[in-house]
Amino acid sequence: MPSPPPPECTSVWKCAAPYPLQSGGNPGVAGQQCIDNSTVVYCVGGVDSSGVPRADVYLGSIGSSGNVTSWSVEAHPYPQSVTGHSCVLMAGYLFCIGGIHDTAGDDISSSYFSKVEANGTLGSWLQTTSYPVAIDSQSCVGWSNRIYCVAGNNETSGAVGSVEASSSVWYASANSSGIGAWIKSTPYPSGVYVPSCFASSGYIYCLGGSDGNGDPLGNTYYAALTSSGVGSWTATATDPLPAAGAACAVTSGYIYCVGGETGGGQTPTFGSTVYYATISPSGLGAWSEGPDYPRTVGTSCVASAGSLYCFGGFDENGETSIVNYASLSSLTG
Repeated sequence: MPSPPPPECTSVWKCAAPYPLQSGGNPGVAGQQCIDNSTVVYCVGGVDSSGVPRADVYLGSIGSSGNVTSWSVEAHPYPQSVTGHSCVLMAGYLFCIGGIHDTAGDDISSSYFSKVEANGTLGSWLQTTSYPVAIDSQSCVGWSNRIYCVAGNNETSGAVGSVEASSSVWYASANSSGIGAWIKSTPYPSGVYVPSCFASSGYIYCLGGSDGNGDPLGNTYYAALTSSGVGSWTATATDPLPAAGAACAVTSGYIYCVGGETGGGQTPTFGSTVYYATISPSGLGAWSEGPDYPRTVGTSCVASAGSLYCFGGFDENGETSIVNYASLSSLTG
């Protein structure tokens, strides 16, 4: 009889090539930003197994079988060590904004962008218009050559001691010259950090996050995206499991969300539940539950080539390098 899969793999959630980041021989990553581009995935920054922010940028190759078959180190690292930033891939460029740059939790307002070259690699990183305030844990989306950023931890005086959960929403144009001037738009309904926001068909959808006390939320809102900013926010189907930093991805009219922090405080807890729902200009449809993720985790996921891919992440025991993927059809049953 064939050997059973290791505990981190299941018949639905298969194992791919592990994330290559190591510290002192110990593999693991969390807080990196992973963005898919057809048959490749770009992952920027994050913290290693020692909890130290990194500037590493990796490219993961998606093979014909749907597996992430290999990783390579990008020739151009990010200009700063960073975690808790937000990245958007749009019009052939990767834009990244803000984040935490040291182990003290200090934020930056810096923004950088890089061109996606013809061979799929990234070019040199160029500095562009900084965010209006030092920020981490905001969620940014791209639509129609504009970037829209929602909420996050604002360091109003530039020091970690002044962090507050923000309701601010900003937007700016983005093109081959970089990011334009940031303009304030309709505030989010409440102060929140690490919401999970995504754009689809001219709308932005934001799920969960943590409030100013660090408690996870189940609230879900959506709004229209226009050249004049974000429209009025409307409540839609509540996330069945309140979570902060759930790893969500949108594809083909559906949103899929994995895990996230389900309990705050000094000893946070994480979930393994997988939920999915339809997306439309009327909001989210009813949530359905898919096969559980193999671990309780706060991870980073993308949807590409008919599968959902999730990279590393952290739980009560620290960072992991495990990469799992599942076909979308197996998640929806």
